[in-house]
Amino acid sequence: MGLKSEVDQNFLAAVQSGNIRYQTLPLAAIPIANDAAWDQLYNAANSPAVAHWLCGFAFSIATNTVLAEVVMLIDVGYGGGDNATNAPTNILIVNWPIGLTAVAAALGPHMHQNQMLPYPIRIPAGVVSPGSRMVARIASSVPAGVALTAFRVILATAVGS
Repeated sequence: MGLKSEVDQNFLAAVQSGNIRYQTLPLAAIPIANDAAWDQLYNAANSPAVAHWLCGFAFSIATNTVLAEVVMLIDVGYGGGDNATNAPTNILIVNWPIGLTAVAAALGPHMHQNQMLPYPIRIPAGVVSPGSRMVARIASSVPAGVALTAFRVILATAVGS
């Protein structure tokens, strides 16, 4: 059996165990500026105190800010000292592409589906007691004024336990 098949079977067994809970963090909307700087989503004290898995992320943008088709590249990482300006010690997602198209303001807000990873990424507990901070940034150069007005990560806890 190949490694991919083994990973698929193990993950499917854990999910089918029924012991999986999803949560999104942070609770309040965190904007991500278009400046290539890391923005802290939550600090170590607000992190799950148990091992958890990064499954994806959700975001929104302000209506009428995208005037043409744009591909935004997102980075997500964890660890490092609690401070919005500190880079993470572990970068989990690098240059994840998000395509945005122009929509007239009269048509309403942009609706985006959650971005789910093909496989969850395990984040161990105790990296920084009780958990570990999470940060994100817009890594690409996109037109001025295009930024994320809210960004949250989708985490799974108690998988298969």
